[in-house]
Amino acid sequence: MPLLPVAIIGLVALIALLALTFRSSLPFLSDPPAPYGTTLPGAFLYKQQRGLSCEYASVHIATTMTGQAVSEYAFDDVVPLNENPHLGYRGNIHGEWGNTPDYGVYNGPLETALTQFGVQSDAFYAVGDRTALTDELDLGGPVVVWLALWGADGSFDAYSADGTRYQLTQGMHVMTAYGYDETGVYLTDPGTAVYQFYDWQEFMWMWDIMDGMGLSVHP
Repeated sequence: MPLLPVAIIGLVALIALLALTFRSSLPFLSDPPAPYGTTLPGAFLYKQQRGLSCEYASVHIATTMTGQAVSEYAFDDVVPLNENPHLGYRGNIHGEWGNTPDYGVYNGPLETALTQFGVQSDAFYAVGDRTALTDELDLGGPVVVWLALWGADGSFDAYSADGTRYQLTQGMHVMTAYGYDETGVYLTDPGTAVYQFYDWQEFMWMWDIMDGMGLSVHP
């Protein structure tokens, strides 16, 4: 075989190898990163059955998504009444939404109730760290979140008879987060039985007022 074609073939192979090596060394020419986000299967629409049962309805959605359905009515018998929502349900569940005398319940009593139903969950406070939400969703568990839909103006400290301080927030509402991406958070809202989307800035603004209160339900 003539030497010239052999030399040309060798040169072409060398150029191809150098090009491949050069390309892989440039981050902007590398393979695109994996998509950021998670969407859990099984999210569905459900409307709360009482005026102020959004917490129970949201947990019903989350437990159903994980194959452990607990009716919103089941919590009536296991969550005590208490003026402090960290200890029990505050007010009348048939009351009008948005006020604080008839209010609702926070994550701690719901975690305790779910334990009685054999469902594993974790009550947590993100306190400005959105990875507390995204990490739980990445693990496959929907997250019940407490949001201040009216902002911070109606949020204030109240005190129990023994001097224990707790926060109440007018316009507090609870939904179930089932997904996120780089743009924001996807939720199912039992208040009106609709899917909601909030961009990260708006979501964190409402969530941070409630100290990032959440309840992750384990599959």
